[in-house]
Amino acid sequence: MEVGMSSINKVSVFIGCYGIIGDVNACAVFLRLVADVLNDIAIFMEILAPNFPMCFTLIVCSAGIFKSIVGVAGGATRAALTVHQARRDNMADISAKDGSQETLVNLVGLLVSLILIPLVTDNPLLTFVLFFLFTILHLFANYKAVRSVVMETLNEARLAIVLHQYLRDGRVLGPLEANHKEPVFLGMADIQ
Repeated sequence: MEVGMSSINKVSVFIGCYGIIGDVNACAVFLRLVADVLNDIAIFMEILAPNFPMCFTLIVCSAGIFKSIVGVAGGATRAALTVHQARRDNMADISAKDGSQETLVNLVGLLVSLILIPLVTDNPLLTFVLFFLFTILHLFANYKAVRSVVMETLNEARLAIVLHQYLRDGRVLGPLEANHKEPVFLGMADIQ
């Protein structure tokens, strides 16, 4: 079973790299949010899996595929956003700070889980309530985080926004204005 899951995960990583992600730099913000949503779906599937013993393997393997795609999308978008944040050729410093911050967050998560595990053991309702509460908080925080990113390069959406504004009134939008009008979810442009 372990070999099968490993093979499925490798195939999903291949698909994630070459079939789904495409140009990471052009849509790093969108992919970051998609990775977060897929990760939360995978965790939910893992929580539900024991309740469906006949489909347990299928559910866990599907969650593994989602997590593999999350790993690829998360790593790629992390690299793209790190390059964006490295203003003074200090990519190593940015990566080190990012790694330290992630380690601290994981440590806090571990401590909180040590407190919560005795409370949620044998209490499925509380497990689901806390899962949905933390998931909503997680997605809201990540949405706010990706909305605060100001990319200084043009992708297709930002170019369309800048051109539309220029053709409408002759004004060229700066990076901050163009980024705030760019849709986080592709295809939902705020062009007025």
